[in-house]
Amino acid sequence: MHLLAFFLPVCISLAIMIHNDVFPFGENCILHIDMYHQYAPFFTELMDKLKHGESLLYSFQIGLGSDFVSLFAYYLASPLNWFLILCPKDYVIEFMTILIVIKIGLCGGSFAFYIGKHFHTQDYMASLLGCFYALSGYMAAYSWDIMWLDCLVLAPVIFWGLEILVKEKKTGLYCISLGIAILSNFYIAIMICIYSFLYFLILFFEEKENFRGKIITLGRFALYSLLAGLMGAVLIIPEAIILSYSGSSGFSFPEGMEMYFDLVSQLARHCFEVEVYTGRDHWPNLYCGVGTLLLVILYFMNGKISWKKKVVRVLFIIFFWFSFSNNILDFIWHGFHFPDSLPGRQSFLYIFLLLTLAYEAYHKREGSETYHVLFALALIWGFLALCAFVVNVGMVTAESLLFTGVLAGGYGALFFLWHLGKKEWKKAASLTVAALAVMEVYANFSLTGFDVTSRTAYTKNWDSVKGLLREVESMEASQFYRVEEMERLTKNDAALYNYSSSTIFSSLMNIGVGNFYRKMGMEGGKNFYSYSGSTPLNSAMLSVKYLISKSPYETSPLRTLAAEDGENYIYRNLYTLPLGFMVEEDFESLWAPQKGSPIYNLNRMVYCLGAKEELLTPLSGATTVEDQTTKIHVKEDGYLYALYGDKSAPVITVACGERTRRFTKCDHGYLLDLGWFQAGDTVEITNTSKVEDLQVTPYVLNLYALGEAYETLNRQTFEPEYFSDTKIRGKIRVDWPGNLILSIPKEAGWRVYVDGEETECSTFMESFIEIPLSEGEHEIFLSYRTPGLILGAGLSLCGIGIFGGIFIWKKKYEKER
Repeated sequence: MHLLAFFLPVCISLAIMIHNDVFPFGENCILHIDMYHQYAPFFTELMDKLKHGESLLYSFQIGLGSDFVSLFAYYLASPLNWFLILCPKDYVIEFMTILIVIKIGLCGGSFAFYIGKHFHTQDYMASLLGCFYALSGYMAAYSWDIMWLDCLVLAPVIFWGLEILVKEKKTGLYCISLGIAILSNFYIAIMICIYSFLYFLILFFEEKENFRGKIITLGRFALYSLLAGLMGAVLIIPEAIILSYSGSSGFSFPEGMEMYFDLVSQLARHCFEVEVYTGRDHWPNLYCGVGTLLLVILYFMNGKISWKKKVVRVLFIIFFWFSFSNNILDFIWHGFHFPDSLPGRQSFLYIFLLLTLAYEAYHKREGSETYHVLFALALIWGFLALCAFVVNVGMVTAESLLFTGVLAGGYGALFFLWHLGKKEWKKAASLTVAALAVMEVYANFSLTGFDVTSRTAYTKNWDSVKGLLREVESMEASQFYRVEEMERLTKNDAALYNYSSSTIFSSLMNIGVGNFYRKMGMEGGKNFYSYSGSTPLNSAMLSVKYLISKSPYETSPLRTLAAEDGENYIYRNLYTLPLGFMVEEDFESLWAPQKGSPIYNLNRMVYCLGAKEELLTPLSGATTVEDQTTKIHVKEDGYLYALYGDKSAPVITVACGERTRRFTKCDHGYLLDLGWFQAGDTVEITNTSKVEDLQVTPYVLNLYALGEAYETLNRQTFEPEYFSDTKIRGKIRVDWPGNLILSIPKEAGWRVYVDGEETECSTFMESFIEIPLSEGEHEIFLSYRTPGLILGAGLSLCGIGIFGGIFIWKKKYEKER
């Protein structure tokens, strides 16, 4: 049964992938949303670290620098990910694809395991319902979210462990499986813990024990839940500390209660072929089989099931309904935060509950009467008719309602036949139910799950870019420099190509850096910051020395060509600084950049650095607008930038002759780097959203002001003599006292030594490491250790030690008895 429950969803998943031409059966892959933008780069970085023996504490290939332990805990902590060390370097996508398929199969197997243990039986229905658990609407929506799937596999095991903890006083399975879930993904584990607590209350009051026994059971549950949490502390504590620097730090409890949607519209999400939802409007993905709905109704009508048990379960179901649509419960379920898209992340627990009740209705089917089936069908059809009048057709289509009704009728007829028929008829009905269920789950997952994209398009630049980077590295004498892209695939390309950059997309991103970027006219947000919008001075301060482009036209007074292969080009920025540079002690207070005023902030900065003119000056009267196209008429040679007032267009294209630049995510609002133009050129700016007037304001870069400001920063710099992910060493000559600014996010974990003595450093612009230095020559040494790692490891060892000590004591006690 367990093997069937594993292989059935695996075979269905593989069949769908083959149908969708997923590599190696075609040129597609299942990279989707965060799997495309985050998991593929982060898996690649983990693989590189494992294969090359690099530190797992920190990485300069993710943003300006990121703690890797917390990133591992958040994205990569599945025990199966360690097999990356065996993965060929060009097949990380396939490694993740195989893992997803395996975890889908394990979900089916673990559900069948729970059913077998809970009901003391093994039959094909457990495998079928396990298939619906493995290929539910939740999985169709979030199968790409590979970091969550371990918890879906472990959930049925945890709940069986909880049952034997209460009923048989056996504690090991619950504690160990919950501990592994917490280590694998603490976020989904929070939801499992909430469900476990609620389910424990049900078991606690249903179990017949005396007062003393109940107190002991309560203590046992509390103790082993705490031990499971302690086992996960080695990752939880570092992750919590690093999260405190992110846009997800802190929480604000909702001030009032709000309901997102009506119950009918919510329950319609159970229908066959309902499009999965991953946006911000809170709709949960609830599909778990049309036959499941029929069986759940039969469960509550079954004469062999206690009415007290039914009352508790129906209240549990209603609680879930309320949780999906109520803002306060939604906030609590999601770890005291509102999810930024990807809603209803706890709905797999609701699906598990329904499927368990469905199996019990099947298991005790002798308690169902023929008219029960007719009533259940009438109820489903009546609900579908109501949906046709109430539900937004954009969420649930008429086709979906129709097919759901037909499937319900098919299952109802087969159940009806089973009740009335002879032994041969019952066998035929059972086989037909199995075939119908497999076809249903295959069709639903094929229509709603596994979005694909071109693998060829995702990987086509890998060899070219990596080859050019190796060429540049062979020419470089510097221990450290950063590289950026003009046309990036993702905001984590640095991890894909193994170079240091100044761009990131991660939930663990330092929000202070994002805020600083926005003040400088660059792209920044809650969980991302990007080089887009950078000026030569910003770029220099971030130590960006090289720029990757597909265009052969980027040579200018700002950069020269360093390497090219006809497909990609790498340019060397002429204005660049090493990792650190000096500013005066009062520079930050004199500069005082303002939110929402990037041009003012950039011009104010160069004045504070000794420039006598503005960095960016407006080109008055140079623009015209006609037919949704903004034209800039260039009168003098110069390097141009532009701000735009209308941010409703996500994509903006800039063209002049054969040169074209395409800017994406323009709704984030950043300075457009238009490029170098000559007198007489006409620059055309268009957008894909057909916005009539983007309200473009062009600016010209003042090379004289840039040179003055750059020379000030370049007079006293810190060039590392030794550089690794966790250790940096170098010297600097200081001619006047001030602050050394390192373009590394200031976070707990970095220890700074000046001339051999540990020095307390501060934070520059709420983002970077700032070290006060006196006049003279100084040796600087920095070392990194993940904050909270030692404490977390100690607590985890304590948890394991206490668990092991109790286990040994119990075994010894039982032997003596």
